[in-house]
Amino acid sequence: MRLNRLFLVPVLAALSLAAQEPSLAGAWTQTKADDIAAAIDATVADMNFIKRPIARGRLAKVNPAYKKVAITLSDKEVLVKFDEREPIHMPAGGASAPWTREDGDKFQVAAQVGKDQLIQTFKNDEGERTNIFKLSPDGKSLTMNATIKSPKLPKPLTYTITFGR
Repeated sequence: MRLNRLFLVPVLAALSLAAQEPSLAGAWTQTKADDIAAAIDATVADMNFIKRPIARGRLAKVNPAYKKVAITLSDKEVLVKFDEREPIHMPAGGASAPWTREDGDKFQVAAQVGKDQLIQTFKNDEGERTNIFKLSPDGKSLTMNATIKSPKLPKPLTYTITFGR
C-alpha cells in the first residue's frame, strides 16, 4: 500500500501543475495595437498613384484593430472569433478547410496549435494572411502578429495587436 501512495503523489502533483499551465483558450480584450493605418500606408507607399488608394482601402477594410478575440481549442476543432464576427472554424492538427469571409471572399484556412502559440493561415488566389498568436510566459497576455502577403503588394503588411484576459 505504501508503494502505491509514493507513486500517486508525483502523479497528482504533475496533474495539478498541468491544470495550472496558462492556455491560449479563452476570451481576450485588446490592450495595445499598432497604428494599422500607418502600417498600411507604409506597405502601399511604393505603389503607383492609381493602385495605391484602392489597395489602401481594401487593406483598411479587412484589417481592423480587433478589440476582442476568443479562442476555443478542442481535439477536433480550433475556433477563433474576432469582435462580433462569426467564429472561424478550423480542423485541429493543421489541415486546411474552406472558409468564406463576410464580404464573400473565399479562403482555405488552417490552424496549428503549439504549447504557447497558435498559427492561423488564410490562403486564396490573391495572397495569404498569417496570424501568429503568442501567449506570454505568465499567461496574462496574448500577442497577435499579423502578416499579409500578396503578389499585388510591393511588400508584406505587418502589425501587432496585444490582448489581455
